[in-house]
Amino acid sequence: MSAKAKQNVLEVAIIGAGFSGVGMGIALTRAGRKSFIIFEKSNGISGTWHDNTYPGAGCDVPSHLYCYSFAPNPNWSRVFSRQSEIKSYVEDCAQRYGITGNIRLNTNVTSITYDEGERLWKLTTDEGEVIYARFVISATGPLSVPFIPPIKGMKKFKGRVFHSARWPDDLALDGKSVTIIGSAASAVQIAPAIADQVASLTIFQRTANYIVPRRDRAWRESEKARWRRFPFLLRLKRAFMDLSRDLVSFRAFRKNSLLARLLANSALNTMHDIVHDADLRAKLTPDYPLGCKRILLSDDYYQTLLRGNVALVTEGIASLESDRVCTASGREIPADILVLATGFKATQFTAGLDIIGRGGQKLHKKFEKRLQGYRGVSYTGFPNFFTILGPNTGLGHSSMILIIEAQINYILAAIEQTRTGAIDVREDAERRYNEGIARDLKNMVWSSGCKSWYQAEDGTIPTLWPHSTATFRAMMARPSFEDYRFSD
Repeated sequence: MSAKAKQNVLEVAIIGAGFSGVGMGIALTRAGRKSFIIFEKSNGISGTWHDNTYPGAGCDVPSHLYCYSFAPNPNWSRVFSRQSEIKSYVEDCAQRYGITGNIRLNTNVTSITYDEGERLWKLTTDEGEVIYARFVISATGPLSVPFIPPIKGMKKFKGRVFHSARWPDDLALDGKSVTIIGSAASAVQIAPAIADQVASLTIFQRTANYIVPRRDRAWRESEKARWRRFPFLLRLKRAFMDLSRDLVSFRAFRKNSLLARLLANSALNTMHDIVHDADLRAKLTPDYPLGCKRILLSDDYYQTLLRGNVALVTEGIASLESDRVCTASGREIPADILVLATGFKATQFTAGLDIIGRGGQKLHKKFEKRLQGYRGVSYTGFPNFFTILGPNTGLGHSSMILIIEAQINYILAAIEQTRTGAIDVREDAERRYNEGIARDLKNMVWSSGCKSWYQAEDGTIPTLWPHSTATFRAMMARPSFEDYRFSD
């Protein structure tokens, strides 16, 4: 490395400007550390809330729990905020804490390589630019790489085809025949939002879902004024939502949970109250325990399925033709627009990054053998490299912001502990940690046999945390630095 390059070494390079990356940047700034850049490949910040602009896009976690603990927002408009408001919140936080100058948009980092001699990471962008940094933090998130299903005849289709996370700004829906492939979290938001605009809407469902009422509403001005005047009331509200989800909601995800059976019956009763057609009810009834797949929230999806211009199809897709979808039974369904609400490659934690550590080992090759890390942040053989929302950090019952903040504080402590040189987690510590995770996951409903995006191809579950958020935060608040190897 040249002398000039050495003079421009960053202390920290952060990849991704979503909740995780922006939160990490704010934490570094508050700790007095200014030598960092957040690299974002898109043209805006807020991550998934920048990418997912589809009609009806919103959060399934109440807004007062889906925000930074250090930046509560008394002015959320609704119990469950929509995409544009969440995006604005992240942008406002970046501005308020003075890190916008540390964010580089439209910069796609494609590879990072560890220089063992210099104890530095070399980052390379898709334009060939090279940046050096002591520490690298990948904050790309697990839901950043869309999954595109292999459908026969995709190239034949003459209409518009796109993933829900890439919704075109110029899309006209009036009078169009729209087909949505997928019936999970994105689809149950999109369908009600567009059903009254399109000529026809066909939803292809592979697996029925448990859908519970969202119970969304707008906050009254008097409520927002009270929270602005008495901020401690808002802190109490957030604490109650956090505690109730850990003490009550989390129990629904244990195997053979009585609470899960009660919630399943309640969800099905709600569906029966709205849907009276026996055939449609049968299509909408899951054949697996509640919680094994993601539980969906909606106040209007079932009502949308009752509209005369909406159809639910449960048979498979055989192929696409220029202007229609052909089903396995031979039906031909006209289509002008094809929306792939097919989710993300949730087990691809490196999001297309080529990450090369000590001895030339590649992180994606390590993941091919076993998709795991230490506390979701560290990986043996990759010194001074951390991830936010790495393996086994996902939740089914609460807000991911709680996990993000716990990991940010942990990474900051590790950086401060590593005054010079490098920090690398010990292989035996990583192995012991993951043996414990695997053992505890056996007690959870996700291990009960149903297939879901939570699982890797080998059937293991590398995505989810098998305990409460309080347990995760307590663990991360007590770093075991004896599990790491430090080198000067």
